[in-house]
Amino acid sequence: MSNEIKKRVLLASVLKPVDDTRMFEKIGATLAEEGYEVFVIGYPSNVQVVTPGITVLSLPRFNRTSLKRLFIPWIVYRKINAVKPGTIIINTPELLFVAALNRIFHKRQVIYDVLENYYRTIRFTSTYPRGIRVFVASVVRLTEFIMSRFVHKFFLAEKGYERELNFVNNPVVLENKLPRKVAERHATAQHQPYYNLLFSGTLAPSTGVFEAIKLSRELHAIDDRYRLTIIGYAAVPDVYQQIQSEIQHAGFIQLIGGGHLVAHADILREISKAGTGLILYPSNPGTESSIPTKLYEYLALRLPIVISHTGPSHELVTRYNAGVIWQPGMHAADLNRLLADSRFTFDCEDSVYWDSQAALLIAAIKP
Repeated sequence: MSNEIKKRVLLASVLKPVDDTRMFEKIGATLAEEGYEVFVIGYPSNVQVVTPGITVLSLPRFNRTSLKRLFIPWIVYRKINAVKPGTIIINTPELLFVAALNRIFHKRQVIYDVLENYYRTIRFTSTYPRGIRVFVASVVRLTEFIMSRFVHKFFLAEKGYERELNFVNNPVVLENKLPRKVAERHATAQHQPYYNLLFSGTLAPSTGVFEAIKLSRELHAIDDRYRLTIIGYAAVPDVYQQIQSEIQHAGFIQLIGGGHLVAHADILREISKAGTGLILYPSNPGTESSIPTKLYEYLALRLPIVISHTGPSHELVTRYNAGVIWQPGMHAADLNRLLADSRFTFDCEDSVYWDSQAALLIAAIKP
């Protein structure tokens, strides 16, 4: 394999947009800065993104549960062979067969970037209809187990996956932190008042969007200055409709996106404008090992946080004096007093930024 091909890396996803923050903004941009020729395959984005060293290859549009999705892996396979990379990085289980073919027939280095414990996500969240969740989750886990022998290296987005995923050997943990230079682009000297609330990211019952709506209603009843901005994408149409129904008579709640993908830059812009970020995950086996990407984003942009999640997430907020832990039995009135009276110092270290992960990525990408 020539040095030119070795320095050519292709990142591929089925559902993530081509400008996905992890594929494009973190892994892709880091490799491009190191002199790699980077190609990104993903779902079409509504925003045109241009970064030197990165070429975007958009897939045809399709619905998450449509028959058209069955043909996407073969479209990806053809695009990979057109590019002829030395390394491919995939983050979707249904591309594992494509990855195996690339290793067997083209001797390419294969890296599986595990963004979620897909078995738990499918089984314990509302992404798929209830009647098929166990079947789909089991098929995905079996596919991961069988195809793992064709994977050279594993990236994990969460430390907790090391103990949950028994098919993974010698993984490299690359947490979803925000690059410092991206944070600096969106940094603001002064956030809005604490009563300007924000919920960002994936809009789903498992990520706590309805808990955020409920809490904002309670706070608004105490002090009518409270406002809530919801920004993100609801992949399940029924969830999007439910959100619309919940907020249709609540003039203090604004929804940005919902039925369509939202550019990451738009989300970061809203974070920089907000006063308090809400991270309110209900207890769920599908999310219990994750540290939300938005937590790293709020820390990097110094947005005070109200959080109910897991011990490791709470520990980060406490360590950096970055917000309030929403405890069982706490009332909105208690939270209102804490937000009004507290001063959060954000004693963050360099380790909260993606830059701390970049060296791990560069070392791991070498064949």
